[in-house]
Amino acid sequence: MLELGTMLSGRYEVLKRVGSGGMADVYMAKDHKLNRNVAVKVLKSEYVEDEKFLRKFETEAQAIARLSHPNIVNIYDVGIEDGINYIVMELAEGITLKEYIRKKGYLTPKETVEISTQIASAISHAHKNHIIHRDIKPQNILVSDTGIIKVTDFGIAKATSSNTVTSTATAMGSVHYISPEQAKGRFCDEKSDIYSLGITMYEMVTGHVPFDHENGVTIALMHLQNEITPPSQIRDGIPDSLEKIILKCTMKKPEERYQTADELITDLRLVFEDTSGGYVGVVQAIDDSPTIMIDQNELTQRINTPKNDSKIQQEESLKAEEENAYLDEDDEEESGMNSKIEKLVIVLAAVVGAIILISIIVFVVKSSGVFKSGKTTTTASIGTTAQSDDTESEKYTVDNYIGMSLSAAREKIDGKFKIKVEEEYSDEYAKDLVISQDPESDTELEAGKTLTLVVSKGARTEDKVSVPGVVGEKESSAKSTLEAAGLKVSVKTKYSTDVAKGKVISQSPGSGNQVAKNSTVVITVSKGEKPETMVRVPNLRYFTESGARSELKNSNLVLGSVLKEYSDSVEKGLVIRQTVSSGSKVKEGTAVGIYVSLGPRQTATTADQDSTADEEQ
Repeated sequence: MLELGTMLSGRYEVLKRVGSGGMADVYMAKDHKLNRNVAVKVLKSEYVEDEKFLRKFETEAQAIARLSHPNIVNIYDVGIEDGINYIVMELAEGITLKEYIRKKGYLTPKETVEISTQIASAISHAHKNHIIHRDIKPQNILVSDTGIIKVTDFGIAKATSSNTVTSTATAMGSVHYISPEQAKGRFCDEKSDIYSLGITMYEMVTGHVPFDHENGVTIALMHLQNEITPPSQIRDGIPDSLEKIILKCTMKKPEERYQTADELITDLRLVFEDTSGGYVGVVQAIDDSPTIMIDQNELTQRINTPKNDSKIQQEESLKAEEENAYLDEDDEEESGMNSKIEKLVIVLAAVVGAIILISIIVFVVKSSGVFKSGKTTTTASIGTTAQSDDTESEKYTVDNYIGMSLSAAREKIDGKFKIKVEEEYSDEYAKDLVISQDPESDTELEAGKTLTLVVSKGARTEDKVSVPGVVGEKESSAKSTLEAAGLKVSVKTKYSTDVAKGKVISQSPGSGNQVAKNSTVVITVSKGEKPETMVRVPNLRYFTESGARSELKNSNLVLGSVLKEYSDSVEKGLVIRQTVSSGSKVKEGTAVGIYVSLGPRQTATTADQDSTADEEQ
């Protein structure tokens, strides 16, 4: 956390902290060069050596830098100073849409349409610049007092040219608003943002999200399996047109949603012109959280493993057909499997000589769930039907076991393959977790073949060093001590009234912590007491009292005494002179008094004339 008063790049003075997220803190700061307040997003100190978080932080900066839109928070500057990674952005005044919904309970259809149109406009601009937000939710949307919407936080944005959401076993996004394809860790595109916007619209008109549970993985499963309750069943007064738009945005399959944000905007503008919603197109019949990472392995295990919970069993039985089609494999993988089945049907038809009968058999096989996703086979068996002589060996799709414990990996493999275990030291993975595998995930392997799992032995103890304590030492001495211990040093500075200039105020990691050799220790060195800032007094002559007050404030000065006197040369209400001469230099916060004109003093003669004139009248 930055100390208030910290100056970044000799330009941005930190004034106060205004928010905090998973990987960064946000501060209000003054840009002294352009004399304006800005927002400064600073990567938390614990992540400055974490390449993953650094990449995400850089991604946000690069993503926003490509965008310029009235409904997207603008980026002004990016920098690194003394180990501090920061992004300077537009200071958007207002509250989050999440707070706005909580304050009002739920929003009117009119408000929902107005806000949604602005969000969709921002998303459209991002998509046209080949940026997918991937975390659209009320917490990342600001609502100003004037009703202007600002979309923020592009921390997990992705280029539209990317083939997958992530190459790791995690699904990114906020679980209450995550699209089904993101929950599965699969390919996502512009339509994933549209799904999340649909969930956000749902929350606006109803006051709550459609799926909720104390367990994040369960919520992800709900997005995959459960149908959304129509908003009209929760709140009265929602136009059919708006409901149809929300339901179309939140279809399970991306191809059934709006294909672009512009299409969505077009329909939103017609909500109150045609409340029946006949223009929305085909919509299938409908039968307060922080950004998190969903463990894809846990999600897959929850999908594929039979549940003991009766409620979940009931839900799964109701969704069995869709689960087979949508949960276990990508559409391309399903298409490939179905193609094999069709070829098998042809072979069987030739053997049996009854095409119609075989077609019925295949239908029965598919309906009974004999052919499971994740398992590829060329054998079919119903009752006592004999297998073909040229049947191939069973093959299974290899899952991703990296990051799982060895016992969990064994349980998931469930005897399909032989397991060869190798061990290696690792600083990244804890002991007994899988580091790598051969073959890689998403490849096919014959049943009974060997799958090699490389398991972590933990970090080499001999590569660990104890961090020396250097607080209170001079900077040069602290560096020497840390480098002698096999550590790297990063230096930050800040003003201090308690620690002498040039000495270490704090260090991270702290004294006694065990870290890997060549790790970086961040030391904060005192710059001594903060010098008093001198400012030049502005010329206040001919200003109104309020104008003088504002001018002084802009110079970090305050208005002192306000005295009034007559003046023949200065118009009534304007400043005649000031107690501190203009152009002189004084300390910030100094009070400057002013004399304000009462206008010309009335003479006795003038008064008598006025009296005589009154009497004559």
